[in-house]
Amino acid sequence: MLDKIMEQLGGGVAEQIAGKAGVSLDQAKGMLPFAQESLQEGLMSQVTGGNVSGLLGMFQGASAGGGGLMDNPIFGSIKGMFMKKVMTNMGLPESVAGLAAGTGLSSLIGGLAGKMQSDGDTNDIDAGSLMNVLGVGGDSGGMLGKAAGMLGGLTGGGSDSAMDSAKDLLGGLMGGGDDKKEEGDSPIDAAKDLLGGIFGK
Repeated sequence: MLDKIMEQLGGGVAEQIAGKAGVSLDQAKGMLPFAQESLQEGLMSQVTGGNVSGLLGMFQGASAGGGGLMDNPIFGSIKGMFMKKVMTNMGLPESVAGLAAGTGLSSLIGGLAGKMQSDGDTNDIDAGSLMNVLGVGGDSGGMLGKAAGMLGGLTGGGSDSAMDSAKDLLGGLMGGGDDKKEEGDSPIDAAKDLLGGIFGK
């Protein structure tokens, strides 16, 4: 779950924001909930839009040193949401909010990428490690594998297997069977439902 990861990374991220943006540590800590909200919204937007490959590319880039993050369109979109929340809720100018958002998100996404590498089955960042860090898996039903299969389908795998995985996954999470999903449901719809459950939407 992102909230648990935020607890682990939050202190260091707040210190980096304070140092870079020239705000107090208390102000920087006050920005963390907005960072988490923006990251959740950004992840949801990419998954529901079918751009899981782009999302994975962002995290893979962060794991390789993060040099290209500032030019990444997904990063830019999430940063924009973070900036707006900081400016609206804390009354800080755009210049300060921009520095805070850029620094904070770079640190968070780098930390998440590191978690994906350390917690995944391999050192690679893939759909399975993404879902593992987001909190899907760890049960005897193999939900992580099914989630990975579903997202694998979205990023180029077979649509039939992706749909089966999505149906199995959602059926298991909701306590029902495959007949809970309509024949016309797409893997993207299933992913939207799944990520909504993870984030409590």
